[in-house]
Amino acid sequence: MLSPFLFNQFVLFAFTAIIVILIAFTSMDAALHWDFSGLKNFRKALIDPKVGLIVANTVLFVVSTLVIQIVWGFVIAVTTTHYIRNQTVGSVFRTIWLLPRVSPGVVEALLWTWILSPSKYGVLNTLMHAWYGAEPVAWLDKYPLLINILLSGVMGSTLSMIVFSSALQAVDKSYFYVARVDGATEWSMLWKLIIPFLRWPLTFLAVWQGLGLLTSYESILLLTDGGPDYQSETWALYAFHTAFFTLDFGYGSAISLFILPIIVIAMVVSYRLFGFRKLMGGAR
Repeated sequence: MLSPFLFNQFVLFAFTAIIVILIAFTSMDAALHWDFSGLKNFRKALIDPKVGLIVANTVLFVVSTLVIQIVWGFVIAVTTTHYIRNQTVGSVFRTIWLLPRVSPGVVEALLWTWILSPSKYGVLNTLMHAWYGAEPVAWLDKYPLLINILLSGVMGSTLSMIVFSSALQAVDKSYFYVARVDGATEWSMLWKLIIPFLRWPLTFLAVWQGLGLLTSYESILLLTDGGPDYQSETWALYAFHTAFFTLDFGYGSAISLFILPIIVIAMVVSYRLFGFRKLMGGAR
């Protein structure tokens, strides 16, 4: 049963990674010629005039989206698992919030494109005109990065909600009973019981979702395609555009490899500094 998974992870994935690394040291373009160019592509990336803006976009997108995903997922999980005593009501709410997670990304992008349409028939512009008499606004052109951050943060909070909810439900309820008997307030239980109990899920989500945001670009590609004028372009999306739009495969591969050391450093730091070693070993 595990054979397809193992073959994909240890054969196809490894083979693809090796091919990308090799291409990064060539001048491969649409002609698919493997002409060795050494470090030329990497030096080109360092002096690319668009790199400064793209790096800033990437840092802002990853950090801001990660904060929204974790904080909003935590709020929903704690509210529906701890503060709402009726488990059925909490489960129904979490199920409803989970629906966007199972929806195809293309469908979500089309829906939000319609909502944020610059015409007077866009949902947001229609509401703004009805309430305030405002003229139509090209939301995706005016706030491209901010909209991508908000949508990716809110829509991506479902994973945090699931992990936090599962972890909180596994906590022995006697801790909370004893705390209430001792006169602890809900606020003190949140800071001194709930958050410490969720430190391992928090560490896992920060690493897992942070690395996922660093390498993902699908939602931005579908919503704004990195525009206008690279205002919502991130590093992973820039690598994709360079390789498959301009067909400069060598340069695109080199751009993508800049993410590799960041991933390795993040994994080492989380494994050693944040106690991820204990998490992996099942320590409490």
